[in-house]
Amino acid sequence: MTRFGNSPDLATASALLVAAAFVHGPAQAAIGKLLVFLHVAVKQRALQGELQAALPGVDVTAVGHVGDFERTQHEGVDAVLAVPPVLAAFKLTAKLRGFRGGSFEEKYSLVGVGSEPDPSKITAVGALDLLGRDGTTGFVKGLLGASPRIERVSKVEDLLPLLQMQRVDAVLLPSRLFSDIKSASKLALVQMELSKTVGLPAAAAVTAAGEQIIAAIKNMPAAADKTLGVDPWR
Repeated sequence: MTRFGNSPDLATASALLVAAAFVHGPAQAAIGKLLVFLHVAVKQRALQGELQAALPGVDVTAVGHVGDFERTQHEGVDAVLAVPPVLAAFKLTAKLRGFRGGSFEEKYSLVGVGSEPDPSKITAVGALDLLGRDGTTGFVKGLLGASPRIERVSKVEDLLPLLQMQRVDAVLLPSRLFSDIKSASKLALVQMELSKTVGLPAAAAVTAAGEQIIAAIKNMPAAADKTLGVDPWR
């Protein structure tokens, strides 16, 4: 009869498992939770996966709706990554700011079909929903200096159908995303860059653990920074 308590193979296997726990345990230690609310050219699931890979030990949640952002924030997170108007609306202070082309700000463009749109003449505009109905309305009108009807969408790819179905005269988006929607459409898209600018993505710490997450964001691979439209962080 085999007595498992004295089995050399079992003892060896147990020793190896204990050793593996000591070797791999620190590398898998959790840093904290990062909530991301950004509109980029890739889908939210792809964005979440890319950031998860770029930030080992950080639990990344990427959302595309302001309602999901608010709910997830209330459930408890350690750091937040979003554009400055969103951080300000939720009384969060940026500890790390995106930088590109010599500036912490980026330009937005109005995009129309066939000819350059005139902000003073458009009656309806499509826009990414950053802050809900009232907040997004104020954001768009502040950039345009006009008061058109606003159609809000939650994804970059949802802007094109608004133009295709002629529900709006133009759409508003960060200028860096123009090439992405232009390549995805057969429409003769024309952009008109606005003079006012908006801050690039920024990160805010919510808890002490959030400071470690911010340090990790600052050292992300360049490919992840490029997805966010940042090069580098400061």
